[in-house]
Amino acid sequence: MRAVGIRNLLLTLLVIFSISLFLPNFTAANEKAPDFSLPSMEGTMYRLSDLYGKVVIINFWATWCVPCLEEMPALDILNNRYKDKGLVILGISIDRKKETVEEFLSKNPVSYPILLDQKGEVFVNKYTVTGLPATYLIDREGHIVEQYIGKKDFTSQEFTDLIERLLKGGNEG
Repeated sequence: MRAVGIRNLLLTLLVIFSISLFLPNFTAANEKAPDFSLPSMEGTMYRLSDLYGKVVIINFWATWCVPCLEEMPALDILNNRYKDKGLVILGISIDRKKETVEEFLSKNPVSYPILLDQKGEVFVNKYTVTGLPATYLIDREGHIVEQYIGKKDFTSQEFTDLIERLLKGGNEG
């Protein structure tokens, strides 16, 4: 039974990545970030455009993605350090089952909101993500400053300097 689940997961990923190869990339740096609305684990709806005026980090992840999970403690540190200064971090899980995410978060809690994209509406249709983890840094005006595919050290001096510049109103990456 477990092999069937893994095979289905791999087939789903293959389909998502294959489809994304034929979609235009809407998320180039300096473009307006595609707006979306998704529920949090608690049921609160988050809309990206409601966060204009804040610096936003969108981090696409999944419970089965090891590099995604390795990033989460650094994102948590970043959130605790800058949330009162205008930074909002949104973790967007692409897991199909809310229960899977709930179980994971019960053992690995984070201080930032986790949103659910169970149907891939934002992951595939809005951001055309081609790999995980995928992170988008968005300035106060809603423009994408940077896009990272793969594991990133969010506590590095280079990244925290960029966050601090954006929080002070700078818009260059």
